[in-house]
Amino acid sequence: MSLRDMIESDASLFVSTSEFGESVIYRTRTGTARTINATVFRQQAELISDDENRTVPVFEVHVINSATTGIATEEINLGGDTLDIADRVGKTARPRSIIQIIEQDEGMVVIRCQ
Repeated sequence: MSLRDMIESDASLFVSTSEFGESVIYRTRTGTARTINATVFRQQAELISDDENRTVPVFEVHVINSATTGIATEEINLGGDTLDIADRVGKTARPRSIIQIIEQDEGMVVIRCQ
């Protein structure tokens, strides 16, 4: 088994719904949607400086770097693509904009959503 194979295998375990992961829906800007597994880290709300000084929840999401089992980095459209994520586990998911690729390697992509 190559190192790349091991990295990809580890990524699958990390997002497994029987371990740390949960199912989310990835929606492209063009309207294509698919259900994928992801590990979602829900963070404290972030202050947005606008006329209303509102806060929005921030999510760090780990997915497999793959166009079939996760999201490939080359297909991400920042600000255009979304992930359906709930504010809290068990709540109703709603679309969150993918705003940043935080990290990436052969196995995983870490993205930031709001």
